[in-house]
Amino acid sequence: MLAKMKASAEQDLEKKTPDLIKPVLITERKPSAYDKKEKDNVSISDKPRNSVSVPAKKPPPKGPQQRGSLTGMLATKKFFKRLSKKQRAASTVSVPAKQYEPTYRMEPKEHYNEKKVYEVVKELIDEKLTGMIYSKKYSGNLTKIISNQVKEKVKALHYDRYRIICNVMLGENRGATVLATSRCAWDPKTDDFTSYSFQSKHLFCNVSVFAVYKE
Repeated sequence: MLAKMKASAEQDLEKKTPDLIKPVLITERKPSAYDKKEKDNVSISDKPRNSVSVPAKKPPPKGPQQRGSLTGMLATKKFFKRLSKKQRAASTVSVPAKQYEPTYRMEPKEHYNEKKVYEVVKELIDEKLTGMIYSKKYSGNLTKIISNQVKEKVKALHYDRYRIICNVMLGENRGATVLATSRCAWDPKTDDFTSYSFQSKHLFCNVSVFAVYKE
């Protein structure tokens, strides 16, 4: 009985297997509107990325490279400049001053000529101040310039062993009276002075030159 049932089952299986083995034709399905939306909503991470070419690193240039900020370079430069000054000061050899024997000459070879100096001072002051208008802002510097130029002119006369002192007074001319006096302790045989006064519509100037002989 069991053998008959087994044989009938095998026959039924043989009948069904050819249907299972038959090839199945697969047709391509057309994409629907839902599939298109899903394709458009693909995340950025899923999209393919464009490849970026990275340039190769250049080899470092040969030779010393400057490093550090501009302030550091300036500080280093100042430091070495100070150091070089100290080294120069330490390396300099002090030369003793020349010592001359006393000449025992109590009087100058050429005496101070007051008239000659007066002409020199007058020519310089007239040239500088003629047509000039008084300015409170520049009067201080102008007196210094005049004083230095007068001393240079007098020294050019070559009065040996004379110390030249120049005093300049400059002011605005408003019709007021001005008195200028001076006192000096000197030797009248060798020492002397020169005084010149200039006056214009806008200003006045008084120049006094003192020559003191150094024994």
